[in-house]
Amino acid sequence: MKQGYLARESERVNQAARKTLVKLVIVFVCALSAVYFLGRDSIDFSDVSYGTIPFYIVILLGIVLFAIVVKIIATGRTAVNGNNLFLPFKEDTQEAVARIIDKEAAEGKILVEEFIGQFKDPKKASGEKIVLLPSYLLICGVKGGPKGTSKVTAIPRNQIYWICAQAGYKGGPFIVKLLIFTDNKIFAVEGTEVEHVQGIAEKIYKYIPNIFNDYDPFVVSYEFEKIFHKNPEDFFAIYEEERKKKTLVH
Repeated sequence: MKQGYLARESERVNQAARKTLVKLVIVFVCALSAVYFLGRDSIDFSDVSYGTIPFYIVILLGIVLFAIVVKIIATGRTAVNGNNLFLPFKEDTQEAVARIIDKEAAEGKILVEEFIGQFKDPKKASGEKIVLLPSYLLICGVKGGPKGTSKVTAIPRNQIYWICAQAGYKGGPFIVKLLIFTDNKIFAVEGTEVEHVQGIAEKIYKYIPNIFNDYDPFVVSYEFEKIFHKNPEDFFAIYEEERKKKTLVH
């Protein structure tokens, strides 16, 4: 049976998580081996009584093995019926929304599909991803826990007001975020390559017009973010006024 888009996305994230797990296990085994060889002359590894170094090593080993088993089980589960979906607007069931997303993807209606990180080799691309469909904008990310590692936030297109790439200093190192202003929340996806994230925004603007394209995003993104958090209605009033201006011009 051919997998739907959400199931394939779940498997992609699971595969990436398993690769990371293998790397971490190798590092742990190397570290444990180093401890053994460096301390074999000064530590009695035959004595694992309470309070000894070997005792704590055994406890640590048990915790790590338990975590590995949990992660293997979690990453072995492919999402079905949209159970990797997060629906912030509760507009329908996971299964119903999954059918819409899988149908549009199967019909080749993926308008934008871009990883937030920039990769020279597309085959090595991983991490968070932005996907725009006729009905939804998807933020494909990662979550932990026994239910799986794939998390897809589905934002209805009719709930999106403005999207922008916010770049600049804000209390720390230089960052860039893709901000998605919706009816009741601002969703933020953080990237590292400014031009790449700006390019994602430009691709989305072909389908969700940038209502504030006459303004410097470096300035207004921070200002509108502040206004929205203080009182969303003030932002919507500014948005509506700008929308009317654009309508009159065209």
